[in-house]
Amino acid sequence: MKAHVQTRMKRQYAKLVASITITVSVFFCAGVIVAMLYVGPNIIREDSLHPLVLPIYSFGDVVVMGILFGFVSAIISLAILLPVVKHDKNRCLALSKQYGAPHGRALFLSQSSVVHRGPEHSPEQVFDDVLSAVSSLGVRLRVVDREVGCIEGFTRPFYASRVTLKIDKLENGSHEITAVSTPVSGFLILDFGRNFEVVNQFAQALAQ
Repeated sequence: MKAHVQTRMKRQYAKLVASITITVSVFFCAGVIVAMLYVGPNIIREDSLHPLVLPIYSFGDVVVMGILFGFVSAIISLAILLPVVKHDKNRCLALSKQYGAPHGRALFLSQSSVVHRGPEHSPEQVFDDVLSAVSSLGVRLRVVDREVGCIEGFTRPFYASRVTLKIDKLENGSHEITAVSTPVSGFLILDFGRNFEVVNQFAQALAQ
């Protein structure tokens, strides 16, 4: 189990590094394009009143200016991204300590938890308790099916995560409640531990 968590953690960091690299590259290319199309042609040499677009000037001047703007743009993107990544890591670390879970697990975007209720609880009571617990989290409910034992909704205010709960009755008469919280968007690389927090808050609310 520990090896599996470590493998998932490595994949998560690899995805994060790849996303940051791509973002910085995009900013770099955007800076080059902006400089070459708008900034470069408007540069005037000290010994002339004519812009660089005239044939007597080398296109290399514009390219150099584009590369310089690209580096500046890439540095700005890193200055924005790195604090965000650091904040996500620190918050996930705090959440892992709060709920007594490995740090690596708190970093995962898709989260789940399983809660059991004894046979002394009726199916109707269990469903009502689950519905009350998930409602206390501020989840906007979309599916409430007592017959199937399924509840689904989205976290507020931006529908960032889909929360799904499934209630299954076991052979010994007890109930197993599975809570899953996952990002709605497949492009998300950081959630600041939100899905991890949702499933753990649900487990705590149901235990009360």
